[in-house]
Amino acid sequence: MLESVTTLTEYSKRVETSPLFLAYFTAPGCGVCTSIRPKIEGLLAAHPSIESCIIDISTQQKISAQLSVFSIPAVLFYAQGKETIREARYFSVEQLEEKIERYQALLEE
Repeated sequence: MLESVTTLTEYSKRVETSPLFLAYFTAPGCGVCTSIRPKIEGLLAAHPSIESCIIDISTQQKISAQLSVFSIPAVLFYAQGKETIREARYFSVEQLEEKIERYQALLEE
């Protein structure tokens, strides 16, 4: 479900071509990231129109630095190529889903 992205070019292309896009930033040694990932995957399963990717900041420092992601876990959500939601460190997946649903509803109108 969450595909890895390894270059900033690939990331930018996916953001630009997807009406709704979610990026999940993580690292192997992050316990919180590991526990939140199934919830993020559940959110994505409930909203199949959202394209997504996962970025390991331990190996993809350039991408995370260019996007100013310095704490994990982090979620960046884009609607029509524009960053609309940024959550990091401590956040509620339920509240994140509510925000995403608002953007989905606006795009469907």
